[in-house]
Amino acid sequence: MKYERHTKGKNEAGVAGVGEYVATMRRAMSDSSYSLPEASLRLSFDDDLLKKSQTVANKLSGPKLSYILDIGIGGSNLGAKALYEAMAGTLDAHTPFAPKMLFADTCAPELLADITEILLSEIIEKEEIIIIVASKSGTTTETIMNASVLVTALEQKLGPLADRIVCITDENSALWKTGEKQGYNLLPVPRMVGGRFSVFSPAGMFPLLCSGVEAEEIFRGAQAVIYQTIDQGVESDAFRAAQDIVAWHDKGVVAYDFFVFHPELESVGKWYRQLFAESIGKATTNDGTPTTHRMIPTVSIGSTDLHSVEQMHLAQPHISARFLVRAHAPHWEHQFSAKDTVFAPLVPGVVGRAPCDVTDAIYKGVVTTYENKEVSFGEIVLNDLDPESLGSLLQFMMCTVMHLANLLHINAFDQPNVELYKDATRKILGGK
Repeated sequence: MKYERHTKGKNEAGVAGVGEYVATMRRAMSDSSYSLPEASLRLSFDDDLLKKSQTVANKLSGPKLSYILDIGIGGSNLGAKALYEAMAGTLDAHTPFAPKMLFADTCAPELLADITEILLSEIIEKEEIIIIVASKSGTTTETIMNASVLVTALEQKLGPLADRIVCITDENSALWKTGEKQGYNLLPVPRMVGGRFSVFSPAGMFPLLCSGVEAEEIFRGAQAVIYQTIDQGVESDAFRAAQDIVAWHDKGVVAYDFFVFHPELESVGKWYRQLFAESIGKATTNDGTPTTHRMIPTVSIGSTDLHSVEQMHLAQPHISARFLVRAHAPHWEHQFSAKDTVFAPLVPGVVGRAPCDVTDAIYKGVVTTYENKEVSFGEIVLNDLDPESLGSLLQFMMCTVMHLANLLHINAFDQPNVELYKDATRKILGGK
């Protein structure tokens, strides 16, 4: 993976103080106690934590396993969903491979009804399913509600499922203690690692291990980015991307779009949106003064959204910036080409072309247009959509956000405002 910047002029934002922050990142990478806010940088190097997930996955996986039910929301399951969809594709329900993952990530009755119908109609033995209940706090309202509904429905057909349930949470949280009492399998998320940074913890890796993905390949990509970020400092891709965001903001940019040219990466875009919004969307700086930056993360899919929102972006090119994300190696081998005599001739230049040729032309057309319209953008170029490339992409964005928060003098790792709706919800439900 590499980042290609298109920001004109020399950018010196934050260069003077980056050395100290890089030293902090280096300490976090090596700190097995997870004591620093940047503790997530340790995850891809933590063999002991990975072995815990592998041990449980090996115990529960088997030839009968058909479904992995991942019950969580936000950082507790969005990373796993992003990586799963990127590797399995958006139409995994129509493919013959198993096991498949189902994600219960909100309290929508229709979603719960659909998941229940699928599982009850297709599962006969409990060895065909693994149920994951992921909540870092252990008391996430949506997750606990969904777990109650879905586990109850499954146990009515399959009997007790304690040995098929895996709780992923902070050690000694309410969910952890309940899991101990009920005999569930337990996996920890290090306390200092926030949900949006937890994709390389058991919250993200355990579901993938159960589906047969090799976590070591994902970690190899993540490690390469961390080493580059630390060793190259101000010349690293992550720091230069953070610099570009600051430069774009100084020009008046408000929206920061993650523009992926693979439909498989839509959930990666949503993962980015959470990472950016919860880390950068702060009301005060570290010294308590009001912040002045206004940054809104968005997600677009190429080329689909060129036909939906691009008019707005190009009509007002100075209010939004784009990260163009594309793997320049084809994801799937295919033999498709436009060679019929009815449709292909309708567009000049299409006859005899493969879909990837058209996508290449569209992508180059977007880059040319952005350069001509002076749209602020950078390119994130992936080798492929393989596990190593995906690991590097996610780690790159996490390192970029850490550097960006440091440049803006804000805390990337807290989320005080999210608790407001949670407190209000508990009061409405009659809790404390």
